[in-house]
Order: sequence, then structure tokens, then C-alpha cells
Amino acid sequence: MKSDEIVLLHAYLSTNERKEICHKFIKQFKDFGYDVIVASHLPLDKDTQQLCDYAIYDKDNTLINDIGLKGYITHYTPRFNISSREFFKNSTILAVYRLLLAGVSYAKLLNKNIIHLFDYDGFLPTDDELVENSLIINNGQQAVLYEREKQNMCIPDGNQKGGFKFRHWQIMTLIMSCKVDYLHRRLSMFNDDQLIEKMKNEGMQIGEELLGYVMGISFVNDREGNNESDITIKNLEETTKRIGFEKQKIYTDHDMPWICLAYMEELKGYKFFAMSPKGIIKVTLEINGNYYSDFPLADWAYRTDFFAEDMLKHFRILINDEFFKEYDFSNPDTKQFIIGCNSWHDIP
Repeated sequence: MKSDEIVLLHAYLSTNERKEICHKFIKQFKDFGYDVIVASHLPLDKDTQQLCDYAIYDKDNTLINDIGLKGYITHYTPRFNISSREFFKNSTILAVYRLLLAGVSYAKLLNKNIIHLFDYDGFLPTDDELVENSLIINNGQQAVLYEREKQNMCIPDGNQKGGFKFRHWQIMTLIMSCKVDYLHRRLSMFNDDQLIEKMKNEGMQIGEELLGYVMGISFVNDREGNNESDITIKNLEETTKRIGFEKQKIYTDHDMPWICLAYMEELKGYKFFAMSPKGIIKVTLEINGNYYSDFPLADWAYRTDFFAEDMLKHFRILINDEFFKEYDFSNPDTKQFIIGCNSWHDIP
């Protein structure tokens, strides 16, 4: 019975576009027969409050600005791939966890049995997937989670001497269905400091990897003895295609230009990459205090260049004639910062 279930949308409705997409999603779930909680770190306007059944506002929007915890974004081209931590403004994973915990706590207060979680900016043509997930849970599973990447303990690391590296589960907050008691228990187990420490100590690159640990399915959970059983894991992309799920209509990582330097050991220099995921921008480069070049970039257009290591003392980037970022090579930490944040792989 849907009276035992509830939908939680975690949202940040800072623009009219975001609000309109969220309202459409709320109306859809209401048409399916579900009660809806909207949880936000931004005050919800009267229209949104009246449209949903329950509104939660938490002003503590905890953001992670530590470059080592932001994760990577990779842009793929036919000639090369560029991965960078600098393409993220910040990580919102702790802020999202707070909203999930607030929402599931309220669902527990309402005596709900099953909670279906979504980002606010999606759309489902039918609720068939939720009905299927509820059947799975009612038949003994604690949750249905969606992975972008599977856990893998033996990935070749590309080192000439051989060797392997591991990859954590990447579990998404875009969609999941859980028993309320299970989700409340797991999200209540760790505070922010513990989660940040876990990311650092276990080499978790992105929030989705941390979520796998929080949900109790990681090899780290096995080692620590706080793992969970009776969890069904579906592949996100396969499910998206199968059910026609529209996800991430608002992609926040597009809000800033993707610009960085990547060190190339074999070339003794730096590859430069600049791209505008959204809108038209003007990029100006200044090298060692002097004007070098400027150029326009439109949606998803990119520009590359190469700079020998011994010619660079200072590299400054302006966007639309305003300061964007700089690399000061008089600081010995700058090179290691670039190596730690950005990697360039040419396609043979």
C-alpha cells in the first residue's frame, strides 16, 4: 500500500528553472498516489510548500572545499581525456546527507515503511520502478540502490611494473528505495568529521563512493564489521534506459568553466585545457605578467595549448575580463598541486 510509502526529494531551488522542474516532479508523484517530502538547505517558497505534503528547511548547507575531497570530472574527446578536481566548485555530499537524514527522520516519525529518494531535477514516465522496488523490499530486502560503478578490487593501475588498484562502489542519490528503519540507522551512524576522515583514509574520490560505505556495502564495511546484507543493487544507466528516467536536468557542474593545467612528465611541460559547458565566455591568458592570448568559447567548445615547464613562472586566467584562477610556479607546491588534481591521457 502506498500509504506505507513516501517520496523524498532533496532540493536546492535557487532559480525559477529549478523550481519549475521540481514542481513538475512533485505533481507527478502526487498523481502516482505518493505523499512527498521536500528537504532543502534553501527556504522553500509558499508555492512549493503547498504543493508537497511536508517541507523541511535546514539552513546548515555544509560544503566541502578541500580540493582533495572534491572528486574528479573527466571530459572525453576522440584525441584525449582530461580529468580534474578543479572542475568542481565544491562537494555537496555532506549537505545532501543532512537532507537525507532529515527526510528519513520525518518519514520515521510518520510511521512510513518504505522511502523512495530522488534528486529534485528528474522525471519518471511511470511509477513501475517504485512498485517493483517496493515488492523487492517487502519480500525481504532492506534497500534497492543504484550504482554508477561497481566495486572492483583488481583494476590494473597502468604502472609499467604492474600492480593493481581498487575502486569503491559508486552509489547514487539520484534514485533509491529503502526501508525507512534501514536508511535512518545507516545515516545516523556517522558524523561529518567521521565521514571526511573516512574519505581521506580510504581514498574515496567522490561522494558516491562514500555513499556506498554509508549504506554498508563496501569492502571497508566488511573489514570494519558494519556491513549490511539483503541489499539489491541495480545499474543506474541500464535502469535509466529501461524505464525512461530523466535525471540531472540541472547539472550544477556546468555552472563554471572547466579550465586547468595538466603536467606531462614525458614532455616536461603542461597541457592547457579550457572549456565552457554553459554559455559563451571570453578567456584571457597572462603568462609571467604579460598578455599571452584571448579567445571565445561557446557551449562545450574547448581549447588546448602546451607550455614548457621552464618558461612558466606565473600563469593567470581571466574569464570575461575578471580574475578566475592563477598558478604561481615560484611556489614549489604548485606543481604537486597540479599533478595531484589533474591528469591528461592522450588516445593512441
